[in-house]
Amino acid sequence: MSQFMNEDQIKSNIGYGTLFKKLWPYGKRHKGMLFFSIFSIVGLAVSSRLLPTIVGYAIDNGVVPKDRHILFVAAIFYMSAVVAKVFFQFSFLYYFQKFGNRVLFYVREDLIKHVQDLPIGYFNKTPAGRIITRITNDVAQLGDLFTDGVVNIITEFTMLMAILVAMLLISVKLTLIVLVTAPIFIYLSIILSDQIRLVLRDSKKKLSEINSFVAENINGIKVIRLFNRLDRNHGKFKKLSTEYRDLVYTSVKKYAFMPPIMNLFSAVNVFSALYFGSIIKEQDHLAVGMMVAFFMHVLDFIPPLREILEKYQQFQNSLTSAERVFNLLDEKTEMDPIGVAPLKKADHIELRNLNFRYEEHLPLVLKNINLKIPQGKSYAFVGRTGSGKSTLITLMQKFYSAPENTLFIDGVPIEKIGRKALRRHIGVVQQDPFIFRGTIKDNITLADKTISEDLITEAVRLIDYQKLLDQSGRTLDSAVDERGANLSVGERQLIAFARILVFQPSIIILDEATANIDSQSEKLIQEATEKVTRGRTSLIIAHRLSTIEKCDQIVFIDHGEIKEVGTHKELMEKKTFYYQVASAGLKSTEIVSNAPGIASP
Repeated sequence: MSQFMNEDQIKSNIGYGTLFKKLWPYGKRHKGMLFFSIFSIVGLAVSSRLLPTIVGYAIDNGVVPKDRHILFVAAIFYMSAVVAKVFFQFSFLYYFQKFGNRVLFYVREDLIKHVQDLPIGYFNKTPAGRIITRITNDVAQLGDLFTDGVVNIITEFTMLMAILVAMLLISVKLTLIVLVTAPIFIYLSIILSDQIRLVLRDSKKKLSEINSFVAENINGIKVIRLFNRLDRNHGKFKKLSTEYRDLVYTSVKKYAFMPPIMNLFSAVNVFSALYFGSIIKEQDHLAVGMMVAFFMHVLDFIPPLREILEKYQQFQNSLTSAERVFNLLDEKTEMDPIGVAPLKKADHIELRNLNFRYEEHLPLVLKNINLKIPQGKSYAFVGRTGSGKSTLITLMQKFYSAPENTLFIDGVPIEKIGRKALRRHIGVVQQDPFIFRGTIKDNITLADKTISEDLITEAVRLIDYQKLLDQSGRTLDSAVDERGANLSVGERQLIAFARILVFQPSIIILDEATANIDSQSEKLIQEATEKVTRGRTSLIIAHRLSTIEKCDQIVFIDHGEIKEVGTHKELMEKKTFYYQVASAGLKSTEIVSNAPGIASP
């Protein structure tokens, strides 16, 4: 089993080159849109620099000699440059952001698909709130990389280069004097931005912890109230929230240093242009118009530089989110080997010398399991909690990988069967079936539109669920709350049985399906169990003796080993493991956990 990364232990930083290397497969799907956006940015930069040049030319050749014709021509060119600037500005904003949203769409699609393909072990070790944060907050931040960050940085950088070239064309000497302090201010800004990035990374980790804590508390609100944990949990949340607030304060404090640095740099540039400009004008015989144009370029130089450094901080923030998103995308998914065998049917199951542990350093959960389950037979698995029953069921669903050549379906090793193909033949009813928000019908069909109305109606009628619906005045189109909060436990179980009937699997797994129901619901569930398992290979883990004793064979497991196999009658006559728990539960028709030396399943 793979070791899943804890984001709090991630030390590596995703670099700009790595980021664009990961994003390019998404971006190259719309290369034409990207290249047109870049062309528009270049056009915007050129047209923007023409404006001061035209003004300078008009002063030297129109204002000074009082040539109205030159002024008229300059005005026409100026207006044309403004129109071109507006056109290119619209083009790059529209197409670049459209391009960014397309890329973001592909990333989000890949991310949700990737998460759905991750092994069960990942979800066991990763809080749901953390995963939700990756898919929502971090993807949204990654979106800012395009819709705001990248667009502005590329645009302003191009503008900055255009301004620099324009200034150099007027006076190299004056340009170098004006910008001599630029490296110092830029270096200070980058150092500050790097510090902000570290703080942002820590704050995102803390926000992820808060989301996980909140999600866990919402899901367990009944337990929290029942055991009066409200004050204690609120205290823990307050601690997490305070730590997050302090990190935000730190980032705000560091952000606050950026505007003063840039304003000081701007003041130094203007001072240099004014003071040294008059000296160099005389030395190099620069015309008044060119000096005005140069001064306009200097004034235009600061805004794009400030924008770049400010967006660099946002870029850093997006990099932190990108790092977390791509770390999630790098997690290994459930992979089927090349050339997996098709599975047209799934009738009998065989286990040969099966030994299994979840991780290399952990002890064996299953030891030397050998068992044959013929087609159409029902097998009950009985044993103390932690004996390995659920693990065995989990391996058969391929949520974890069994060792090679130890688990066979219809004579084919399970590792050579595709997961989707295998699960198409398996129907599962759990102790607490998951119910989605929607309608009863949607929960039965799982929104599969290919399932006919007749099949749904027949399934509901067969397990007598229709009678329950009629009594409550509801229909298959009645609304269901989140996790089936407006349904009884027995009703949720019946919906799970109806799912099996409409999907028509070959193998049925009942994982303690009757553990939490009342005696009235038990009768309905027992009848549904008999109808659903009839003619199908069935694996049953149950607490109810009435369910177990009707099975064709009973398998008693203890500490990961099969201790005995037989019918209810045979095992009762042997008077060993099964006899002890069955005898303890005969009066209450439940297998209880206080039998001598043996626990319930």
